[in-house]
Amino acid sequence: MHTIRAIIAIAFFALILTCVGCQLTFSPDWGKRSGNTFDTQPGNCKTSNDMLMEIFRFVQNEAQLFLDCKHRE
Repeated sequence: MHTIRAIIAIAFFALILTCVGCQLTFSPDWGKRSGNTFDTQPGNCKTSNDMLMEIFRFVQNEAQLFLDCKHRE
C-alpha cells in the first residue's frame, strides 16, 4: 500500500515539475503590466501530448524498476 502511494507521489511531482516554469532573473518585461501576455518563444514549450507521454514513460520506468526490485526479493 505504501509503495502505491510512493509511485503516485512520484508521478504527481513529475507532473508538477513538467508544468512549472520559473524566471531566475529580473527583467522589465516581466509581470502583468508587461504587455506581452502569454507570448511564448518557439521551442521552449512542449505540447500537452508530449508532456503526457513523457510523464507516462517516467511512471512506467519507475514502476518497472519497482517490479524488478520486488522480483529479486
